[in-house]
Amino acid sequence: MWTKKERVLAVLNGELADRPPVSAWRHFIEKEHSGVGLFAETMLDWHRTYDWDYVKLQPRASYYEEAWGGEFDFENYEGVLPKCIKGPVGSAEDLDKITVLPGNKGPFAEQIEAVKAIQEGVADGAPIFQTMMCPTSILQKLCAVNPIGRYRAASRDDLMVTLMHEQPELVHRTLKNITATMADYSRQLIHNGLFGVFYGATGLSRSTYLTKEEWEEFVKPYDLEMMDALKPCKIMVHACGLDVNPEYFAHYPIDILHWPESATGNPALDSAPRWLDRTITPMGGCDERLFGQHKADEIGAMTRNTLKRMKDIPFMLAPDCSLALNTYDDELRAFIMAAHEKN
Repeated sequence: MWTKKERVLAVLNGELADRPPVSAWRHFIEKEHSGVGLFAETMLDWHRTYDWDYVKLQPRASYYEEAWGGEFDFENYEGVLPKCIKGPVGSAEDLDKITVLPGNKGPFAEQIEAVKAIQEGVADGAPIFQTMMCPTSILQKLCAVNPIGRYRAASRDDLMVTLMHEQPELVHRTLKNITATMADYSRQLIHNGLFGVFYGATGLSRSTYLTKEEWEEFVKPYDLEMMDALKPCKIMVHACGLDVNPEYFAHYPIDILHWPESATGNPALDSAPRWLDRTITPMGGCDERLFGQHKADEIGAMTRNTLKRMKDIPFMLAPDCSLALNTYDDELRAFIMAAHEKN
C-alpha cells in the first residue's frame, strides 16, 4: 500500500507509482484573510474531504503587496483578488519604497505559521507545496497590474513593462530587493520543514506579453536566484495561459513543470519526453475551465484520456490551473474517481 509521500517521491524520481499522485486547488476568499487558524483549517478540510495526495496551499493573492504596504478591501473581491485600495507602486519614484524585507515578518510570518499548522494536520504524510510568486510577478502585482488572464490576450500596455523600458536599472534594483526578501522567506519555510513550493511563473513567458529578450533580462536571472535559495525544497513551476512557452523552463533546476496543455499554443502533456529535461516531472491533465459548469462527465472523460496517454510516463495529475470558486462536489468526485481507477 503506497503512502501519499511515497507516491509523489516515486514520480519525482522518474518512476511509475501505483497511480499518478493527484490534487487540485482553489481559493476560499471568505476564509483566507481572517488569520492563520481559519486558513489552515480550511486547507486541511479541503485536503481531508477529497483525500488529495499532495496539498497545494492557496493563500490570498495579495499577501505580497501587503508586505510592501498595499491596502485591500477584503469585503470586496474581484474574482479571487481583493479590491486594491492602495497599490505600492504608481510611478518610477515609488520603486524606492520596495526595499529588502525580513522573510519572517508581517504577512510572511503569518504564512509560515499557517504552513506549520497544516503540516501537523495532513493525512498520510501528504507533501505540502506553499504558493510563491516569482519576483517579476510580484513586481507586476506591486504595480497594480492584474495577473495576465489565463485565456485572454495579454496586453503590454502596463506600468511594469513601461518601467522596464524607461527605468531598467531601477527595475533591476527593485527585483533584486524582492528576490532577497523572497529568498529569506524561502529559508524560513525550509527551516520549518516545507516539502515544496508551487512557484508561480504566471504568464510572464507568454509570447504576446514579454519578448524573449525581456524575459531573459527581467525574469530568468531572478528565477534562477530563487531556485538556488529554495534548495532543498521540491520546486513546482507553474506557467499559466495561452502560448506560455513551457519550453523556457525545460532545463531549469526544478523538479516539476506544470502548464496548461488545454490552452492554445501549448504542447501536449504527453509530448514532455521529447523536450523536457528527464529530471523534471510534467504536471497537469485536466482543463480547469470544466469545473463549476456541472460537467462531471466531461471531467471524468478528460482525466481518463490523460491517464491513457500518460500510462508509461511518470507525472503528477492536476487541473491546468486553480479551480472556479463555484466548483461542485460531484465534479471533484468525478475527477478523483477517474484518477484512482486501475488502468
